[in-house]
Amino acid sequence: MRLTGITSLLFLLPVVAIAGGLPFAHYGVLDAPSASLLSHTELCLGGGGTVYSMEDTSGSSNMDVSVAGYFELGLFDRGQIGGTYLGAGGFSGTARGLVLVETLNQPGIALGVENITGEKNYEFYADDNDSLYQYPNDQNISIYGVVTKDFNYLLSVPVCVNLGYGTGRFQQSSEAVDGLENPIPGLFWSILFHPVPEAEIMVEWDGRDFNLGADYGLNRNFTITACASELEHLVTSNDSTNSGDVMQTAKFTIGIEATFGPILGRTELDPYERLRYTDDDEALRQLEEYRQGAREEIRELEDSIQ
Repeated sequence: MRLTGITSLLFLLPVVAIAGGLPFAHYGVLDAPSASLLSHTELCLGGGGTVYSMEDTSGSSNMDVSVAGYFELGLFDRGQIGGTYLGAGGFSGTARGLVLVETLNQPGIALGVENITGEKNYEFYADDNDSLYQYPNDQNISIYGVVTKDFNYLLSVPVCVNLGYGTGRFQQSSEAVDGLENPIPGLFWSILFHPVPEAEIMVEWDGRDFNLGADYGLNRNFTITACASELEHLVTSNDSTNSGDVMQTAKFTIGIEATFGPILGRTELDPYERLRYTDDDEALRQLEEYRQGAREEIRELEDSIQ
C-alpha cells in the first residue's frame, strides 16, 4: 500500500482520469488486494475523497465529492480483519489470511473475503432512483485468492507483482458496459514499481477496470495516495459512454493511510522475517549481500574439495 516527483504526478493524474472507480476503499494496492498483510496487532486506517462530475437531465455538469475508507487489524502475522465504508452502501466487513508467507525465494499466498454484508448490491454509488447499482453478480461476500512476489531482494529489481482471482466485486458484467471486457472474469493483477524507497507507482487491473496511481510515505506512519481509475475508457468510443451515469464519469481520488503499532511485541523468531516487516531497506540489502557472499564461499569451497 510509497518520489520526489510525486507533486507533478498529482497534477497529471486528473488529466487522464476519465471514468469511475473507487480506489483506497479497501486495504491493498489501489482497488485490488495483495498477499502483504499487517504485522500482529498493527492497525491501519485509510480513506480517500473521490471527485467526479456528471451531467443532469438538462445537460449541465455538476461536480461532487464522495468519501470512502477502511480500517484493518493484523492478527498473529498470519491474518487480518477489518471493515470498509462505501458511502451509500454503508459498512461491510473484511477478513483475510496467509496460506504461504512470502520469503526471499517464495511468493506469498493469501485467501480473503471482502464486502461481508447482507446487501447483495453493496456499492458506493446509487443510480438515478437512489438505489444501489445492481450487477449480474452479487457484490457482497467477495471471495478471492492472490499471489504476491517482491523481486527487490531476489533479483535486485524494485518491482512487486500481484496476481489473483475473485468472485463478487471482482467479476465484470458480461456486457462490459462499464469498460473493456475481462477475458477471464474475476482475474485481477497489479504491478508496483519503487523508484525510491519512499514511493510507489502502481498499475492495476482490478477485475473490471484499469487503474493508475502512486503513493508517497511521509514517514513510517503516514502515506499519501493518488489515483486515476477506469483508464480503459480512454480507448472506448464516446458514443458508448453515458455522461449522465455516475459510473461512467471522470473521477480522481486523493487519499491518506495511517499505520500504527504493532501494539504488542512481535513473536516472529526468523530474523529475516522480522526484518522484512520493518522499513530498514538498507539492512535488508546488506543481509542479502552477506547471504550471497556466503553462497559464493560455499561454492568455492566445494570446487576446491572436488
